[in-house]
Amino acid sequence: MKTLVAVVRAIETGLRAIAALCLAGMFALMLAQVILRYTAVGVPAFTEEVARYAMIWMAMLASAVAVREGSHIRIDFVPVILRMTAPRLGIALQFLLDVLLLGIFLVILWQGLDVVAYAASQRSDGLRIALSWPYAILPIAFGLSALFALARLIAGERLE
Repeated sequence: MKTLVAVVRAIETGLRAIAALCLAGMFALMLAQVILRYTAVGVPAFTEEVARYAMIWMAMLASAVAVREGSHIRIDFVPVILRMTAPRLGIALQFLLDVLLLGIFLVILWQGLDVVAYAASQRSDGLRIALSWPYAILPIAFGLSALFALARLIAGERLE
């Protein structure tokens, strides 16, 4: 169990670092756009596109971290009430919801792989790269979300 917690914590730390780099890159690109707009002839076309991709990657990686922490968007009114009134039933419902969440992540992971394959033949407007590169965040983020959800199911409350 300690190995699982250590691996999950290491992946989470890496995701936080990558998301922070995406945020810093996005900030630098937006700052450069503003400065170049008023001091130079024009702004390079790629800066807006790269900043957009950095924002999407940052948000998707942060959502995977939110799943790891159990702070993703969810309605937990019923499980909390059940845990207070009938603890075993509340735990069972939370387990069922986590299994359902894992299933949803796996379906989106599978569909994300299809999207990446489909986008490989298309090019972005500014960078002229295959759109499979920016879209690769879908299977990556939902694969990591599924991993974190599975780890939460296995380790339970001990994952914290």
